[in-house]
Parts: sequence; structure tokens; C-alpha cells
Amino acid sequence: MFRKRLLRNIILGLAIGVMGGFALSQQVQADSTTEKADFEIQPIMPEGQVDTSLNYFDVKFKPGTTHTIKMRVQNFTDKKITIRSEFQNGMTQMGGDMKFQSSTKGLDPSAKIPLTTIGAVRKSDRVLHLGPQETTVIQATIKVPEDNFNGLISGGWHFIEYRDNKTDEQTISSNYAYMISVVLRGSHYKVYPELKYDSTKPILYNNRPAMGVKLRNTQPMILKNVHFKAVVSKKGLFSDKRLYEKEGSSIAPNSSVTLPISWEYNNMKAGTYQVSVKVTGENLWNKLPMSWTFKKTFKVSKAAAADLNKRSIQRPTNKWLYVLAANGVLLLVAAYGLYKVIRIG
Repeated sequence: MFRKRLLRNIILGLAIGVMGGFALSQQVQADSTTEKADFEIQPIMPEGQVDTSLNYFDVKFKPGTTHTIKMRVQNFTDKKITIRSEFQNGMTQMGGDMKFQSSTKGLDPSAKIPLTTIGAVRKSDRVLHLGPQETTVIQATIKVPEDNFNGLISGGWHFIEYRDNKTDEQTISSNYAYMISVVLRGSHYKVYPELKYDSTKPILYNNRPAMGVKLRNTQPMILKNVHFKAVVSKKGLFSDKRLYEKEGSSIAPNSSVTLPISWEYNNMKAGTYQVSVKVTGENLWNKLPMSWTFKKTFKVSKAAAADLNKRSIQRPTNKWLYVLAANGVLLLVAAYGLYKVIRIG
């Protein structure tokens, strides 16, 4: 009886050791403290604000006029801080959703009037040095084009504080940022988004092979509550389907969006492919449901596939799997050996 109990305890101990190794391989360290932003911003609504219930600038001004919009900035800390602010242009990021950038590079050709070409933060307000608990009001200027334009011009007012928290062991950099949208309505505001298919081609996405399906919104209006569904299949005997799907997204006016259909760690193969895309969403100003469907056939050359596969990362080797496998074998050998010893004894 004692020998059986001993055998059971030893085997249990070995099993716990194996599971402990597995737990160690999965351990993730997380920071227990959460830092808060050092500053806060609040838009001061101008006379041209269309919807005063919004917490961003939604303005309409007469063509050919110049206007100032203002922002209140407050330092909540007991130390000095430095904040940089600038206007940025609205666009759509990879996979959907709005993003902003200060340059005009990469904007869709249909974006004729980027925000940064008609507006800018006052030079003295682009770099703010705020003392402890200090509050200030800064301003930016918008020069409305003389010629009437349709829809809207979309961008944002960006704020960022660069911080360096130095400790005895390491330096931790935390960048706090805010973005307040700036939307300038045109004389003829009520237009509708229009999506057009542009192309599908092999791309690297997260350093892995993927197909990038590029769509363009050629009109100056936002499409919200967007649902993307894109399927790519390779023609042939051993065809397989790959999917990209996302809900609750958005597409900026006069912008392009690329839908990444990932191949994960598999190699891209040359051949003929078919892509099927369906996009649904709502027009911004009247919530009208809208939908588009595209079906296209395209080819991937051997050279393009080989180049993409060469530049992609390989599937990582999980060394812990080998450790766990070895531990499992040792567990079985030890259990069998102990069983034989106790049985003979």
C-alpha cells in the first residue's frame, strides 16, 4: 500500500513539474500601474459651429473668409510639461478606420483640398511650455477656399507630450497624445460616399504574405458603421479561400483603404486568383444604408510570389514544445521504471 502511494505521489510530482514548465512558457509580465495623461484639451466652439453638441469642430464658413478656432489646454501636474500641436489630414488606415497625418504624401488623388493646405496652428502655439497647473488658450487659422466645394474637408488637431521617466534601472518613454477632429463643411454638403475597386496585389502585412485589396472613396463624405468582407480564392484543383472581415469601421472622405487578407505563415503561390468584396455602411449626414459588391480576377506572377515569400518572416519555433515533449517522455519513463521497481520489490 505504501509503495503504491509512493508511486502515485512521485508521478503526481513529475506531472506538476511538467505543467509548471508549461505555465512558465506562457507567462506574461504586465505592468501593475497605469499612468494618466498630464494634460487635457477642450475645444472652444466658434460661431461657425454647426452642431454644438459635438466635442469636436464641425464648422461651416463662407467661401473666401478666414477664421480662427481655439483650444483650451490645461496642465494637471505639479511640474512643467512641453506639448506640441499641429493640424493633420484625415485618411483611412490599413484595414479600415480613420487615421491622421501631417503630410499630404499618400493621400488619395481625389483629395483636392487637404486640411493642412488651408489651415495651420499659430506658430507660437505649436510648442507649448506649460508650468505646474497652468491653463492656456491657443488658436489655429482656417482660410476657406474662395471656390465652392462639396461635402467636407476632414482632418484633426493633434496634441502630443513627450515624456522621459528615468529610474535607476531603465528609461521609460511615455507619449501622451490627443486628437480633436476638424471638419469643414462645403457649400453643397449633402453628397454621398462612392466606393470604387482599385486593385488587388501581393503585400507584406505584419511581415507575412497577404493580398491587399485596395478600394477608394472618391467623394468628400465619410462612410461610417462599415462592414468589410473580402474573400480571395485561388483557381485550380487545390484552391483554398482566405477571408478578411471587419465590422464597426469607417472610411474617410476622399481616401483609399487596403483590406489585408493574410496568408499567415504560408507561402504565396503564383497563379490566377478571384477576389470577392462586399462593403456596407451608412452615409454620415443622413445614416442612409449603402452597399457595394466587387468581383475581380487577377494573376500573381512567380517572380512576385517568390519575392514576397523571401521577404516574409518564417514561422517561429516554439522551443518550449520540445522541452514539454522531453518532459513528457521522462515522465512516462520514470513512471514505468518506478512501477517495475515497486512491482518487483
